[in-house]
Amino acid sequence: MRRLALLLAGCAVWLLVAAVPVFADNGPHQQGASSPTTDGCSGCHRAHTAQGANLLAGSSQMNLCYTCHGTSGTGATTDVQDGVQYEPATTTRVITTTRTGTLAGALRGGGFDRAVLDTSLGSSVAPAIGTIPLPAGNNVTSKHNVDAAGTAWGWGDISGTSNPGTSVDLTCASCHDPHGNTQYRILKPTPDDAYTGQYTGYNINIPNMSNISIADTTSYIYTTTNYWQPADPTAGNTYIKNVSSWCSSCHTRYLAGGGSAQTSSGDAIFNYRHETDGIQNSSNDSTPPTCVQCHVAHGSNASMGVNSQAVPMPGASTGRGTDSSLLRIDNRGTCVKCHPK
Repeated sequence: MRRLALLLAGCAVWLLVAAVPVFADNGPHQQGASSPTTDGCSGCHRAHTAQGANLLAGSSQMNLCYTCHGTSGTGATTDVQDGVQYEPATTTRVITTTRTGTLAGALRGGGFDRAVLDTSLGSSVAPAIGTIPLPAGNNVTSKHNVDAAGTAWGWGDISGTSNPGTSVDLTCASCHDPHGNTQYRILKPTPDDAYTGQYTGYNINIPNMSNISIADTTSYIYTTTNYWQPADPTAGNTYIKNVSSWCSSCHTRYLAGGGSAQTSSGDAIFNYRHETDGIQNSSNDSTPPTCVQCHVAHGSNASMGVNSQAVPMPGASTGRGTDSSLLRIDNRGTCVKCHPK
């Protein structure tokens, strides 16, 4: 008990400042890491002089998150703004004092402003080949909008009435729990604005698209040298098994089982759909795809050629332009990675 009390007291001290560096998923977000008389709350909140909603110390939730996870942030080695992670200067348990300025690698989910995905693949189109170079990133061509309204494509029931989705106002906390939980990457079991009704699709019948469990890991590897391998080596099979259901909490009608490419869903827009459920349906289906096999979570720097730019957004009549739909590879290179011709 004495050791536990000392640990809790120590945690309360370093939680005082919002920009105290961390090197783990939970860090200052850790539930239960504060003492009953903690002042860790003041790292992010103000009781009477807040400048942002929810009594946030920052002008917006995104700006507050970027004090640690931004380009110039010093509170975490993970820079989600630029899609990279830095080496820590020193490490004591989960606490780091500064970033060294040396890149440790490229984040699996890309970045919100820039990303360093090697989307071109060079001359290689063989499955499971491709790396992410570290030196310089490119501006993203698509991203999940944070602190801004965007469309949750496919949100809602399968319907014969044309409906591309619904408008949502995303923040970092729409997907992540800022106070910590036991989920992988502190993902919320039910994201904000999730669709929680009954969903029936081909080979899929999920009573409620909420409370998706993705178990956390005890070690953390945020970067990758092979962006075509979406699995986290520390997360086992739980992440890959459940991530499509988690994404489909909002993008409901994108969740499809084996045979959905040949069987009509009856939806006016999302009619015939590529399999995304990650469930092995036959002996030939050795690596059933999930959402993150083709797409990244935060933002991609993939480019779109003439034909890809002409593909409209769901329910639209004109082309998408340069929007890359969070794809991991330029144009429709994700298709060729699994279906080389």
